Amino acid sequence: MSDQMPLDPHQPVLYIDHCCLRENYRRDAVLLHASLAEALRALYPRVVLQLRINENGPAEEGAFEVAIAATPTVSPADRKLIWTGLRRVPFASKVPHVDDIITSVCNALHLVGHNNISKEELHRRVMTNLRRSRKIPNEEENELQP
Repeated sequence: MSDQMPLDPHQPVLYIDHCCLRENYRRDAVLLHASLAEALRALYPRVVLQLRINENGPAEEGAFEVAIAATPTVSPADRKLIWTGLRRVPFASKVPHVDDIITSVCNALHLVGHNNISKEELHRRVMTNLRRSRKIPNEEENELQP
């Protein structure tokens, strides 16, 4: 599994703690990591986002929490919590979409402002990249087509 590989001490780590009673949460965690890693790679090619799932044992029932650290860390206190789905209802709203957390992730990793990129520009780049990777036409392309 991707979350069991040795960690690079110089790259950020996405820590996801989820309830083990919901079978689809592990799959959702892996998909969220893949989407977020793709979005970050598009903005900052040198950033390789690593993944750890339930690093400190099973999470609380109904939980889906996402934290990040600039480098691997043993202590949960050294991680920046960027999403908690603990009290969200229904279950579908417990798992964030990459758009919901990309800005928080970039802020936690001190990437925003690194190249004088505003939050709006960051969001535009992420959305453009996701459209390209999923082949979703954007408004500008629709205007050019007869």
